[in-house]
Order: sequence, then C-alpha cells, then structure tokens
Amino acid sequence: MTTKATQAEDLRNWQVQDLVFRVEGAETGDFISFEAAKCTGCGQCALVCAANMWSVSKEKKKARLSPRYRDLCLECAACYAVCEPDAIEFRYPRGGSGIAIQHG
Repeated sequence: MTTKATQAEDLRNWQVQDLVFRVEGAETGDFISFEAAKCTGCGQCALVCAANMWSVSKEKKKARLSPRYRDLCLECAACYAVCEPDAIEFRYPRGGSGIAIQHG
C-alpha cells in the first residue's frame, strides 16, 4: 500500500516548468537585456532569481543569463530591481505571450 506524499514533499519535486507555461506559439521577444560591460559580478541577480536564470563566472566576475530565459523566466523583474550598476534591463513580454501559472 502506498501513501500519498504530503504537500511539502510534493513541492520539493516540482520544477519551474511544472508550474509555469506560455501560450503555445506566442513569441515573447527579448524582454531581458544585459550589458556585461556594466556588470560588477556582485551576484545579486543570481541570488534573487527563483528560476535560476542567472549565473556568475568566478573567473570573469561577470553574470550570465541563461539562453532559455524566454521559456522559464517567471517575469518577476527581481534581477532588474537588485542590479545596482543597471546592467540588466527588463520589460514585460509582448502582450499575450507572458507566463501563466498552473498551480497557485
């Protein structure tokens, strides 16, 4: 006999793509732009990103945005809000192409 996992246990196994989807065929365009020349490598963008879209290279001391951000970004703009050197620009995706939350 199997028992159903508690809700907290279920949440640990979920991934961003389980919770978020985009309208099929909708094109978001580039809604985040990043200027590496302005980046100080502080890592605040990577720290606040719930979807793990940012990483910071220890060698280059620069942030890097995932090439899959258009598919998985939660569009919260937290990275933009914490970027003190203004290396990140954010605007919401084109109308009708943003995220839709399945569970919540």
